[in-house]
Amino acid sequence: MQSALAEILDHPMSLEELTRLVRKGVPKRFVDELAGVLGMPSYALAPVLRTSERTLRRYPPEKPLPPEISERALIIARALERASEVLGSRQSGAGWLLERNGALEAIPLELLDTAFGAERVLDVLGRIEDTVYS
Repeated sequence: MQSALAEILDHPMSLEELTRLVRKGVPKRFVDELAGVLGMPSYALAPVLRTSERTLRRYPPEKPLPPEISERALIIARALERASEVLGSRQSGAGWLLERNGALEAIPLELLDTAFGAERVLDVLGRIEDTVYS
């Protein structure tokens, strides 16, 4: 059985498909696997997902998360995939998301709790890809 994270990251989805997935809800195991790639327990993602640790812990692995949490989890996953593409590996991408970035004046992962923060993160990744150092 393929992991929930791999199903999303290894098979790029259209915006329409992502919208349907958000409305349906990603399974809690998606967040567990995403946190694992980032090297942290899933409850550590609670602030970025804008939920409480307690709420996140109460979901069984296969239960779909609410749309708001699902959307933020997918934003994190898409940023991880983009960082991985730009930096050459999933490990490098995860490391970049967790380290303070001078151009952002923040830790990229912490900015992914809003669409505007995600846009800033993706913009910096685009500049890195184009070798315009920030």
